[in-house]
Amino acid sequence: MNKSPAKPANAKRIIWVTAAAVSAGCLDRPVASVRPQIQSAAQYVASADRTDRVDLLVVVDNSGSMAANQSNLMAQLGPMIEQLVSPRCLSRANPSAAPHACDSRNADDVPQYPAVKDLHVGVISTDLGTAGQLDCGSTGAASMTGDDGLLNPMRFGAAMAQHLPWRNPALPAGFRSASCGMDPMRFPRFIGFCSNEADASCDAPGADTSTRDPALFSEWFRCNAGLFVGGCGIEQPLEAAWRALVHHDARSLPGNTSQNAGFLREEALLAIVVLTDEEDGSVRLCDRDEGFSAQTGSACSDARTVFRPDSREWANAVTAGGQQDINGRFYGYRPGSAQDPTWSVDRYFNRAAAEAPGRWSRDLLSLKPGHPERIVFAAIAGVPLAVPTRSVDGQQLTDWAALLGAPGPGGADDFVGRDVSTAAAGTQGAAGAWSMRGARAAGCEHVEPACRREGSTPHPTNACAATGTVPGQYMAFPSRRVIELARRFDESPVCNGAPCRNGIVTSICSSDYRGAMSSIVEKIQRRLETPCLNRALDTSLDSTGAVRATCIVREAQPDGTTSCDRSRGRLPIDGERGVDSAGRVLCEVAQIATHPQSSGTPLAPVSDEAGWFYDQRPDPRNAACRSSVRFTAAGEPRTGARVLLECIQRVEQSSEESPATGMR
Repeated sequence: MNKSPAKPANAKRIIWVTAAAVSAGCLDRPVASVRPQIQSAAQYVASADRTDRVDLLVVVDNSGSMAANQSNLMAQLGPMIEQLVSPRCLSRANPSAAPHACDSRNADDVPQYPAVKDLHVGVISTDLGTAGQLDCGSTGAASMTGDDGLLNPMRFGAAMAQHLPWRNPALPAGFRSASCGMDPMRFPRFIGFCSNEADASCDAPGADTSTRDPALFSEWFRCNAGLFVGGCGIEQPLEAAWRALVHHDARSLPGNTSQNAGFLREEALLAIVVLTDEEDGSVRLCDRDEGFSAQTGSACSDARTVFRPDSREWANAVTAGGQQDINGRFYGYRPGSAQDPTWSVDRYFNRAAAEAPGRWSRDLLSLKPGHPERIVFAAIAGVPLAVPTRSVDGQQLTDWAALLGAPGPGGADDFVGRDVSTAAAGTQGAAGAWSMRGARAAGCEHVEPACRREGSTPHPTNACAATGTVPGQYMAFPSRRVIELARRFDESPVCNGAPCRNGIVTSICSSDYRGAMSSIVEKIQRRLETPCLNRALDTSLDSTGAVRATCIVREAQPDGTTSCDRSRGRLPIDGERGVDSAGRVLCEVAQIATHPQSSGTPLAPVSDEAGWFYDQRPDPRNAACRSSVRFTAAGEPRTGARVLLECIQRVEQSSEESPATGMR
């Protein structure tokens, strides 16, 4: 194990923490006939379940056309890690200024986003074999299962064992660093980065398991993500992700002996990043059904015949000049029709599960029960270089209807009912036409591409060629099913009845993935940042004239903690109230008063002692926010802690509310 010392924290650095209202009776909703009233028994309760942990699953298409795309991805892994673990700062004095490198000596510097202090990264391939029906670059059992969604396929994948990158004579110089070695046993199932010196869980046993050195971790990341080519040309990224996380139960649970166990932490944010240039071909295999068909109202119809050259799926593939395209069959039918051999997208995101008990509940949302906001789904895939957007309340959001076609009568989640003919199409300069409709390109064996490599030009004599064998002719095809899953994570109203905005797609045809990776990282970071409290807290002046909120903060300690650490501002609570429902130690967190408005001093804490304080200063990330709970550096919650803010507050009561409770 290679460890590097963490940088010492600066005592004057201020840490932000999550605080989102969860109390019964929404306190920021509009009410009628409002009249002021003091409710001495009313509580304002806010949960601040803080996480600085991220579990990142990277799904890598390792089919024959993907070498350059993998190189582009790996070139951005280092900057991605740096952006996550060392976010840039904004200036409180000049909120409009661009983000800059943080200066611990500058009290006006505020981190743009919270730093990720504990990161798991797992890599899987899109190769799930061809159910033994057709040789797809693998033989024997590997042709049946491929790499089966197992983490670190270079070590554990049956298919990858037959085409390890360093054994491929086509591997270009520099694709794989010499430091990666040629031993498939070198790395464990997943790797970890940790910068929290105080967290013993960061010191997992085993060589090359975890490190505190971001540069070394970036190198490990590249070693694990560079699968190169040789994988099956029928890519199944959605099913591969499902098998990795759900079928092979990747959760950290006592007694879990599944092959991918330990990768997912309950309190961590899960980020899934898919890299693919084809349509998802996640084929129905009834031995992997696990009750999905019955719970969605049908019997499983096995589709393994899709891999046989004499099957009706083959016969319906896109053809030209007597040739058949191995991926064309996934565009040659209407989704949901009798010829559709793929699993419904509901298998991976089933909104109905939360609304109808007994429906399919082993989708990706099931990995974070009650917390759909903790899953981010991103894809670098077959979409136009300029992803279509639409303006909503001043925000530019992805125009999913332009990518997929207008919704049908079944609504946005009815992927089958989409009007594909209305999906976007156009011309990419001299490179030629592109389309999201999945229609056959005139005179070619493949469909019209979703995009062509940025800066490319058509081949002078072979305009149909679509593989990396023709220089300058790379093109990617519409990843419609992957886009649909991203759309659901973005706009399905499963986060307290509102869209989570956790789905993102960018174009794989870009010559530089810097923008794509920055967008993905920002999406992750926005899920870690502190939301603004939805109302101002009542305050009072203490004996020194300093300001205190009339609230207390309690913190459930991480598992394994047996006492309250006074040096960190954690004060013991006597009796039964000193333990939460899960048996974890509860501590009261010391409140640090702030300077009053009239003092002429900025509304900052009066000291940098360990504890929390009520911040009423404008947030440079959100000028409208003037109410948040923050912690001093010495009082920062540890990973795994859960924080609860409880306040006796003055509330506004309407004529429709009960005088006894202040609730409707």
